[in-house]
Amino acid sequence: MDNGTLIAQALGVPESVIALTFVALGTSLPELVTAITSLLKGHGALSLGNVIGANLFNLVLVSGVSVTLAPFSIPQSAVIFGHNASLVLELPVMFAVMLLLTVPALLKGKLSRAQGITLLAIYVVFCGIQFTL
Repeated sequence: MDNGTLIAQALGVPESVIALTFVALGTSLPELVTAITSLLKGHGALSLGNVIGANLFNLVLVSGVSVTLAPFSIPQSAVIFGHNASLVLELPVMFAVMLLLTVPALLKGKLSRAQGITLLAIYVVFCGIQFTL
C-alpha cells in the first residue's frame, strides 16, 4: 500500500483522494469480502451487522485513540467560498450520505441498487472535487 501511495503522490493526486481510495480500500477490504460472501450465502443480516460494526469500530475506537495519541487540527488549506472546505463540503456530504443510507433502510427495511449507484456517483464526484481544491 505504501508504494501505491508514493506513486499517487508522484502523479500529483491530492492527499485526500489517496486517503479516500488506497487507505479506505485497504482498511475496508476485509469487511467487503465478508459482506459479499455472507450475501452470496444468503445471510444478509450478517453482512449488514459486519459493515455497521466495522464502521462504528473505526469511527469511534480507532478515531478516538488516534486523536488521543496525536491530536490534529482541521486542515485550513482548502477553502470554498472563503470558508473551510471541511465545513462547506465534507460535513454536508457526510450527512447527505448518512441520510441516503439510513432513511430508506429504516422506512423500507432494505437498500436498493439505485442507492448503491448513487453512492458510487457521490464518491466519484467528491474525489473529482478534491482535485480542484
